[in-house]
Amino acid sequence: MLPIRIARVRGRSTEPKLGDGTFVLFRRSKRVKRGDVVLVKHPELGWMVKRVGALAKNGRVALNGMPKFEDGSARRSSVDRSEVFGKPLMRIPLVRWRTGLER
Repeated sequence: MLPIRIARVRGRSTEPKLGDGTFVLFRRSKRVKRGDVVLVKHPELGWMVKRVGALAKNGRVALNGMPKFEDGSARRSSVDRSEVFGKPLMRIPLVRWRTGLER
């Protein structure tokens, strides 16, 4: 896997650092701490950008801003540390092109 990935933030769980719709370049990193924004590959929900809520001694990383699940499973709101890809390297600025046709 490449040491860098691009992801788009969906939702408000990483605000004010990264707002909804922001594109971010992530670098591979296994060193995470509480409060870090990370890119993770959730086993059930796929790739997502979330904030680390806590680090458990059993090797799991609790994620803030996860949706509430009907079965109450706390396991879905955390991932194994090996599923954390990394931390933000930089925001990717969006260029708004003007075509001259807008009014």
